[in-house]
Amino acid sequence: MPDQYTRRRMTDRKDGRRLRTISPLFQLSPFTVLTPADAAGSFYDAADVTAIESWLKSRRAAGDESMSLLHVVIAAYVRMLALRPAMNRFVSGRFLYSRDDIDIVLSSGGSGAADAGGMNVTVRFQPTDTISDVYRKINTQVDNLKADQSADRLERVASTLVKTPRFVLRFAIAVLRWLDYHGLLRRSLTEKSPYHGSALISDEGGFHLPPVRRSLNSTGALPVTLSVGRIRTVTELDRLGKPQERKYMDFAVTYDTRIAESSYVGSAFRYFRYYLANPDALEHPPERVNEDAL
Repeated sequence: MPDQYTRRRMTDRKDGRRLRTISPLFQLSPFTVLTPADAAGSFYDAADVTAIESWLKSRRAAGDESMSLLHVVIAAYVRMLALRPAMNRFVSGRFLYSRDDIDIVLSSGGSGAADAGGMNVTVRFQPTDTISDVYRKINTQVDNLKADQSADRLERVASTLVKTPRFVLRFAIAVLRWLDYHGLLRRSLTEKSPYHGSALISDEGGFHLPPVRRSLNSTGALPVTLSVGRIRTVTELDRLGKPQERKYMDFAVTYDTRIAESSYVGSAFRYFRYYLANPDALEHPPERVNEDAL
């Protein structure tokens, strides 16, 4: 990576570098559109996943016994960020930053109880990761989380916090948000936070639900949420006019419109759909990795 991309400057954050050469209109947008909720854009789409079923069977037979559609979805998203790095930007403190790493927050629905808190786990990837790298990193992180019972510790911390007087809790949260606004939060906190990352990805299809349009939280710096829904089968006509069955996965995306133009977002998700339709392309590193603006 060229030195100008790695050299830290005065207003850079611990988790990203400030973008200085982008359009002045984009540099101004965080000052005119103040919150992620105001800047949120969303759309629904579908990806052809017909080829994934047989491909997964071959991978499982080769030893990747627990590989699932979700692994492919995450690998396709990581590859998309390697080719469209502006999707890995975020807004903080009224400045636009390019995130140093690819940190994907995975959201689980928990036990299914009405008050279940679920579980979030953040996994770090590299732009050159293949589907095998993604599979290994996700499984390792989930196994580590189960082994050290971090979810139980988080539940105990939350239980302690909600028992404190409201003014104390509000003050503590306000301090954390102020530190985050000025880029002063410790890296160890942002790395574990479900409100900081490249994207939050949730699998609603496992609960037999369509994709859910998730909002962007005003806390933290999470520019994209991606929700994937259940698989549906559609009968279509091929080029010869013969009926054939195709499988589609619906998904919903909410993104911060301050990070990139809609045309750029559209081109990024064309790559996402391509890799879901051609999962074998994820078995090899990308031929190139694009760098974001300075």
